[in-house]
Amino acid sequence: MFMQQDWLMRQIEIMTKAITQLLFGKDGKECMIEEEFEQEQSVKLKKRLDDLLEEGQLGKAEDLLFFELDEGDISILAVAVYFYQRANIMTDEELEAQGFTRSELWEGLGEVVERYGLLIPGFWDKP
Repeated sequence: MFMQQDWLMRQIEIMTKAITQLLFGKDGKECMIEEEFEQEQSVKLKKRLDDLLEEGQLGKAEDLLFFELDEGDISILAVAVYFYQRANIMTDEELEAQGFTRSELWEGLGEVVERYGLLIPGFWDKP
């Protein structure tokens, strides 16, 4: 189980960096997407997600993210990538305490990517 979770953690990290590099033109070394958070809606959403994560409400944060997704607004995609990067650094124990698994993070990221039409063959096969 540990090896599968570790593998998923690396996959999420790789995928968020790949999305950032492809969509936002970053070099992939230290993929920062802060400049994509310029629109007021994305700034507010990022703040609300950060607050929920700090309060230990990962599920509520992910629900909010999906409610706010706007396929026409790439800055919201940037927030989604940021959210999954941040959630992915949580330990397995922290995720479990909030009723989450790394597989659920992977599936959530996959759904976001699919909604934005960024299907990447082979990446979202069930682990």
